[in-house]
Amino acid sequence: MKKIYLIAILFSIFIQPSSAQYTTAAGFRLGKFSTGVDVKHFFNTNGNFGGEFFMGYTREAKGGYLTRYMFVKQLPIFDSKLQIPVDMVFGLGANVGYFESNFFKIVDGNPVYYKGKTVSAGLCGMFGLEYDSRRIPLTIGIETLPFLMILHRGPEWIDVAVTVRLKIK
Repeated sequence: MKKIYLIAILFSIFIQPSSAQYTTAAGFRLGKFSTGVDVKHFFNTNGNFGGEFFMGYTREAKGGYLTRYMFVKQLPIFDSKLQIPVDMVFGLGANVGYFESNFFKIVDGNPVYYKGKTVSAGLCGMFGLEYDSRRIPLTIGIETLPFLMILHRGPEWIDVAVTVRLKIK
């Protein structure tokens, strides 16, 4: 009986209508290379300019850890017939990676390994689409993220991902 009450309470929390404009959302990012925790926060009240922070594990090269901060611009896509709350998202930022061993770059088609522990850093961009659910406090996004490591280049140049975030406020 307690399980039924718990399920009913959770169901009622998530089914309440959610505001279209959110300020902060936190969730999970599952990418081709990097997977981890993702937080987006808007600096203005209309929810179109903000920052996005990511921290997680990367499968780039032989695996390591990555953190990224991006400034993002979010613009609604309007379709008067469908009224689907989908936004285009653009971003620019920087990332830093840490690799215990076996981090490499490609030179003339062959891997060239860095010695020991390696820290890489560079610039990144982002283009994506985000669906903002109005019925539950959730956003779902798909994005492509080209990046350029300036300090200790790696073997990859682009990442694609799906993000799911819970609207906090």
